[in-house]
Amino acid sequence: MSSCRPGPSRAAIEGERSAQVLVEPRRLGLPIEAKLLLHVAPDHLAAAGQALAGHPSVHGAFATSGPSNLHAAAYFPDLTALYGFLSHDLTGLGITHVETAIVSYAAKRTPAPLQPRR
Repeated sequence: MSSCRPGPSRAAIEGERSAQVLVEPRRLGLPIEAKLLLHVAPDHLAAAGQALAGHPSVHGAFATSGPSNLHAAAYFPDLTALYGFLSHDLTGLGITHVETAIVSYAAKRTPAPLQPRR
């Protein structure tokens, strides 16, 4: 006799359960990972951050303080796509300076487990 029931559980339907799926980006055809440190004029910071967060290649974007006030992390299929992103997609956002670091190896990618809601 199986203890599994077909269909989603009541807890899952009510949002009490969630699942995280971790996939190595290389398996999705995205072998280039880039970390971007950007300096954006303060009056463009919110719009630039929203534009980056909405870009399909960007998987994380956040504002910070210091010489770089906007950071982003993105995956690309190749260096040509990264170059296109830097030279075309970032134009018009008020960005005055960009530093790019290509990640050659991610030693740890797993996020912390989700905590149950109480």
